[in-house]
Amino acid sequence: MAERSESEVIVKARNVHKSFGDLEVLKGVDLTVHHGEVVVLLGPSGSGKTTLLRLINQMETLTGGRIWVDDELIGYEERGGRLYVRTDKDIARQRSYVGMVFQRFNLFPHKTALENITEGQLVVTKKSKADAIFRARDLLQQVGLSEKESAYPAQLSGGQQQRVAIARALAMDPDLMLFDEPTSALDPELVGEVLTVMKTLASEGVTMIVVTHEMSFAREVADWVVFMDGGVIVEEGPPAEVIDNPKEERTRTFLRRVLKP
Repeated sequence: MAERSESEVIVKARNVHKSFGDLEVLKGVDLTVHHGEVVVLLGPSGSGKTTLLRLINQMETLTGGRIWVDDELIGYEERGGRLYVRTDKDIARQRSYVGMVFQRFNLFPHKTALENITEGQLVVTKKSKADAIFRARDLLQQVGLSEKESAYPAQLSGGQQQRVAIARALAMDPDLMLFDEPTSALDPELVGEVLTVMKTLASEGVTMIVVTHEMSFAREVADWVVFMDGGVIVEEGPPAEVIDNPKEERTRTFLRRVLKP
């Protein structure tokens, strides 16, 4: 892997804290992601991985620390050394630069695959209907679902629904894609078709942060692996180091559990 360069940073999180009531989920996390990188977050349930993604996408509010996306402080703006909460309109603008794919597909059940992908383009980016449809059909082809444009979510397999969800996120032309365990709700035989689409995106240079337990994907595709536990980053580095030669006992214990034959 090429040396990481600060000039190419797209996401910078510094001393990030998040609490829900008395429960402290993130306890001072620093994360750096560069343009074109695939960063995989590993760790047991409850370690804070999903919360970190939700903070980057402004679906949760920071308790402490700061996050920048494309050199812009998210959620707040700094004036005269003080922080001011951004307007809802400004937060929506920032959020439009980030695509997110969830465990559950969150498609509109009453809209076809094509309509699910055009909706955001029409409402958020104000594209013409013709341009939105053209873009949606191109994306359906990319995810291998051209023949399903008129199908409703209930008529699609879980893997197909997730591929539509990926296409929907890509339709907004985001600078960054977030994936929160995108294969965890799928039957095992359907996992491969979603991972194939994600591998293609990675090969095309799409910047991605992926929460997953798919270790083969992490080994093959990740540029950088981050292992989290207990709301902190325990260890990070290239997959050859973190997965194949971890330094920390907590990392080794986790990997023994997920990699057991």
